Amino acid sequence: MHQARPGYTLFEIILVLALIVVLTTLVYPSLDAMYGQYRLTQAADMVRAAWATARAHAMDEGRPYRFAVVPNKGNFRVAPDSSDFWGGQSSDSSGSPDSSGISPVSEDALPKGVRFATADAVQSGNMDTSGDSFLTTGTVDPGTWSSTAVFLPDGTARDDVEITFYARNGRPVVLRLRALTGAAKLILANPGQ
Repeated sequence: MHQARPGYTLFEIILVLALIVVLTTLVYPSLDAMYGQYRLTQAADMVRAAWATARAHAMDEGRPYRFAVVPNKGNFRVAPDSSDFWGGQSSDSSGSPDSSGISPVSEDALPKGVRFATADAVQSGNMDTSGDSFLTTGTVDPGTWSSTAVFLPDGTARDDVEITFYARNGRPVVLRLRALTGAAKLILANPGQ
């Protein structure tokens, strides 16, 4: 006697695939929002690390270091606070190593989709998410940089600083730097307040 091998019909396979597609469609927005918040926290951690690097360089070298961003983009830069590194005329502005063999210039970009925002844009909810979230590292025009913080050789900063990060699927995050101590604090922002 010949027994038929049990199997699945084409209809059953298509039904299971359709169910998987529907479940994925329902779950994706939650996962995207969760990942968006993770990217914002990662961006704040990157800036904290850049601030620590700038502060350490300032104290080690005995000269001020500047942290600057490209507004509404995800690019940031750390370099000595002098026109040689920010004006675009000197060969040192490209990040060539100094006498110690270490480059005094550090340029990076936040995770994809994360941008620096102004407090006004966050409060009004008018944050631009069009186009690329960052420019190609190393190609940013010197006039585009907006100075955010300057770290002094004594370990302090010139001013208290507040930087806001935003992404399309996440709640804005604010990173505050206290000038006197150099301590950074992460805060979740409330848009519209």
